[in-house]
Amino acid sequence: MKTLKKVAAVLAASMALNAVAFTGAFSASAEEDVTVIGTASLKGQMGTYGYWGEGNTGNSEDLTNKPVQITNEDKQYTASWEITGDGTGSIEFLMLEFDTNDDHFITKDTYPDLAITIDSVKVDGNEIDYKMSDNAVDYKYYANDTGTTRAYLLNTWNASGRKVTDISAETAVAQSVEVTFSVANVYAALPYGDLNEDGIVDTIDLLELALDVAQKGAGMGSSFDERKTKLADLDGNDTLDSMDIYYLLLHIAQSGAGITVDPFPVTVK
Repeated sequence: MKTLKKVAAVLAASMALNAVAFTGAFSASAEEDVTVIGTASLKGQMGTYGYWGEGNTGNSEDLTNKPVQITNEDKQYTASWEITGDGTGSIEFLMLEFDTNDDHFITKDTYPDLAITIDSVKVDGNEIDYKMSDNAVDYKYYANDTGTTRAYLLNTWNASGRKVTDISAETAVAQSVEVTFSVANVYAALPYGDLNEDGIVDTIDLLELALDVAQKGAGMGSSFDERKTKLADLDGNDTLDSMDIYYLLLHIAQSGAGITVDPFPVTVK
């Protein structure tokens, strides 16, 4: 009976919100068509040769560096950086950076299980000794309101507090550097809170959750399947109860008021 009273109170409050909707809060699930989500390219400084992304004023003219298109699937890619002229006897800074043209940044904030692995490195067509260090990848690099993932091969400048020396700074390059890498788990976080998965977290979802909790409180079984149960478990404790209703109601209210809300599952302290 106490549970039913709590549910009734929550429903009354939720209806007072006039079905405030919050669109675009959560990304689609893993089952998506293959599509391009961004690009990856080698960036850095090799002697007098510098490349920092398409259109960057700091780029040298005597090089070719084309971004590789990254799709939302587990896949292996190869990025290359070709130079002309006299070449260089050193590399000061070299990384593989993953960029996008929108706000769906290729970071672990967007893709929680994202995994980047550099498989091999070739210099002038010849594979060199290479072993990727544990701290080589920064999955949440943010600057100038933009998020990227950076996989460092050589970072003597200590950017982001990551000193990486997986290749020698004394590496001579006459023609090219070629990096083969793998990308895995490029799927977005589950659309928590959006129980009917219509792209909107609103009081319809709240009502559905409240009714299910009420049914369970009355001794009836849950009507949710495994996926919907996971989407509704907002505090991540593997149980659907009044706390999940509270978190969903709070989320909808804050969103309707223009307050930035944290993504689910909620971290319970």
